[in-house]
Amino acid sequence: MTMKFEFERPHTGARPPRALRVWCGLWAAAIGLGSHSAAAQAVPSSPQPFAVQAAPSGFAQPAPVSARRSGTEITVLYSAAAVYGVGMGVWLGAEAKIKDPGLFLIAPAVLGVGAPLGVYLLDNPSLPRGMPAAIATGMVIGAGEGIGISSYQFVSATSADAWGFRGLSRATAIGATLGGVGGFALGYLQEPSPKSSLLTTSGVLWGGAVGAMFGYGASGKGLGYGRANDSAALGGLIGFNVGLAAAAGLSTVYIPSYRALSYMWIGAGVGAAVSLPVYLAYAGKDSPPAKRGLVFSGTATTVGIVAGALIAGAGSDSADSESTSHFAHLDYVIPMPTAHGAELSIGGRLE
Repeated sequence: MTMKFEFERPHTGARPPRALRVWCGLWAAAIGLGSHSAAAQAVPSSPQPFAVQAAPSGFAQPAPVSARRSGTEITVLYSAAAVYGVGMGVWLGAEAKIKDPGLFLIAPAVLGVGAPLGVYLLDNPSLPRGMPAAIATGMVIGAGEGIGISSYQFVSATSADAWGFRGLSRATAIGATLGGVGGFALGYLQEPSPKSSLLTTSGVLWGGAVGAMFGYGASGKGLGYGRANDSAALGGLIGFNVGLAAAAGLSTVYIPSYRALSYMWIGAGVGAAVSLPVYLAYAGKDSPPAKRGLVFSGTATTVGIVAGALIAGAGSDSADSESTSHFAHLDYVIPMPTAHGAELSIGGRLE
């Protein structure tokens, strides 16, 4: 800004007093210097083609995602660690063949407190975001694998070859330990979102339940529960791992919102409930065995999960708000009829 001061001579021809002229000149110079300094600070060193304007207060940008774990996330890990410690104590008691109940409960009590204490030490300073959820998910998945393998071995083997309770506790303890270590490594290397860990945990639970439905429903017509549960255990174990693979693969291109996860659980429950009337169709004397209805229940449950995800859509806490980078995005999942049944069409884009 430039300010120009001019003094008109009086009609008498006399000039203004010298003191007034000096004072006005100094005042004008000071204002001009301040104006040039403010302009120099306001104008960037390089020319800008467009002026940058601040966003209106009603459209504030969302707060950045914290790089540290949340209180809910570490609470989940504390809970998983407590259960893990109790399980490890039970395994030690089974391996030691302790029969006295008081002595047997010492190890579970000590380790049930010691494992959360280890989490406290690990979380000091606070763990990065996603790490506690990855560790807890790894322990749950590993324990589930151990339970599934030992359960199938128990129902399919003879009484003399069955692992029994000791084998069950051993497989569960080993699986949970390996899963926790794997979860820690995944959290350290990949920094997954807690939502991805929750999706993976949900996926193995859905897969195990649906697989058990298919396994039991597809067992032979004349087989009773004692033999049909072999197929249910095998189907549950297969479904558990299919759910794990599907959820882990989907997590690489899609991070669900908490709203979508809740809708998927609701969809699973609604699908299972809607399928219940089908068992009325097996009331006839010459009808197929009622367990065949479990095949439809498994299908309805799966459809409900997919429908819940589609109804929920993308929310404000979905993959778009995550700070981590993604190499691909899932755009749609559409069921399509074919000549021999149906198929799912999944589409997206690579970046």
